[in-house]
Amino acid sequence: MREAELRCLVALPANRIMSAVRQYAVLQRDAVSPTAEQLKRAFRLFHNLTDADAVRLASSASGILVRHENHDAARALLQAVQAEGINAVLVAEDQLPVLPEAKTLHRLEMSSPSLMLFDVLGHRTTLPWTDLELIVAGTVRQLEFSRTRTERTELRFSPVTGVWPRIVEETGTKSQSQWHLVLELFASGATTRYQIDAGRFPFNAVMDQPLLSLGEKFGWLVGEICRRTPWAVLNRGARSLQAGHAVTEYLNRQMLTDEVTWLLWHTQQQKRAGRA
Repeated sequence: MREAELRCLVALPANRIMSAVRQYAVLQRDAVSPTAEQLKRAFRLFHNLTDADAVRLASSASGILVRHENHDAARALLQAVQAEGINAVLVAEDQLPVLPEAKTLHRLEMSSPSLMLFDVLGHRTTLPWTDLELIVAGTVRQLEFSRTRTERTELRFSPVTGVWPRIVEETGTKSQSQWHLVLELFASGATTRYQIDAGRFPFNAVMDQPLLSLGEKFGWLVGEICRRTPWAVLNRGARSLQAGHAVTEYLNRQMLTDEVTWLLWHTQQQKRAGRA
């Protein structure tokens, strides 16, 4: 931030400073995905948004249209999408739900009244099915880094010893994208979050189907949990698996996080409306 801007902020009252630095999001009020044409027309009012951005957002929108904008920019986009018939609202970032820290599960067992959850140390938690409120599933692309080490031989010359080989060692970093099948369970008013990475999960503790692929085991587990909790809210990935379709892909972790954030926010709004 430039010095002149800092001086302006210092001169502002506290409430004005908060308004100047507070960030906002534009959220859909319902789960009806906007079309690419709607977004294209809305985006034409902004020099920094393109038709390609509209197509990309239309294909991946999960309730949150834009995040981390200042008030004026977010309000301008809100008015543009509302003019295209998209039912949206302006929400301050600090008013959005914060996802609780995930507790990684290393084993689970299912019975009629409850789930038995086990952490890495083998500690057991009993979770009644009725406590489950949100089921999230998907395959998430993550960028992973690994160190590389190579050796090559160089020929060196010395007027004394002549030519001799020298081994040169080189190290570096290699990055590659990996897809991870992820299941998350939110319970107790969405204050508790359990997570399973299918690639590291022992499915034999919950099902005896060794010939199934990892994807088939994952799909069965998600479908079984959904079957036992018909009241729970499901994300796109869980709904897809429940219907017997392929698991939904998320190009990065943030896309899944945004979808879950919107689902929690939308559920809160529905509960408030029901109490009104």
